[in-house]
Amino acid sequence: MKNENLYNTNTLMNIKNRKVIIYLAKQVIQLNYTCNNIVPNEKFQRAIAMFTNRNEDFETIKQIIDWHVQNERTRYIEHLKRKRKYEKVKNKHNQNKTLPKKKVA
Repeated sequence: MKNENLYNTNTLMNIKNRKVIIYLAKQVIQLNYTCNNIVPNEKFQRAIAMFTNRNEDFETIKQIIDWHVQNERTRYIEHLKRKRKYEKVKNKHNQNKTLPKKKVA
């Protein structure tokens, strides 16, 4: 009976782990699609290790994953805003350098 309970527990954990990996993969695919591949494979593998074999139920793990995904998306958007602002300033600075000066008679 004890072995049977252990088997059932392991089976349930394996099923939950598969669900977590599938959910995580979907989220990473969507994030990479919208945010220019910001999650490399190494980071995805670390996330799998981080979110599998946990005691929390699937819905709780899902909420934690969603929180991390939202943070990554927000950081990416902030990065883009800073980059655009920098490019705008850089272009304005370069434009001022290349404009010919008018001769005053």
